Amino acid sequence: MTIHDLIDPNSIALHNDSTIADAAQLLLETKLSALPVVDAGGRYLGIFSINRLLSLLLPRAALIEGGVSDLGFVSDAMETLCEKMGEQGSRLISEVLEKDARVAYPDTPLLELVLHLYRGENDIPVVDKTSHHFIGTITSAHLLAKVCQGVNNAQ
Repeated sequence: MTIHDLIDPNSIALHNDSTIADAAQLLLETKLSALPVVDAGGRYLGIFSINRLLSLLLPRAALIEGGVSDLGFVSDAMETLCEKMGEQGSRLISEVLEKDARVAYPDTPLLELVLHLYRGENDIPVVDKTSHHFIGTITSAHLLAKVCQGVNNAQ
């Protein structure tokens, strides 16, 4: 089995001119935890994750290292969160994408991928090392399906 065998055949990516609202909708539809972001030429730029989306709803004081952990003084009504999401929704993904997220390359060892998936990186983009073009995504669910298929075939 190679990395190419593990790439989700339904891999999709956001374009850097997509909005946060577009990205949120796509995250809901695909049930993925992160989506790669590419430019018009398919070159990988970074990811947009559910965690990044949630961070946009939190006060900045909660996001800084050693920051406020008790947010009891801030309104946590659903209406407030919806308003905050509405304010963020028209922003472009290119403004908030995570540029330093882990990627895999076609020659990344399989066990290294398993280790990163084990550590909670559920959706790992696979990128061409030279051109930086997005190839596809390896998800923990797709890996598990392949491993279980291998077990069934061996029995």
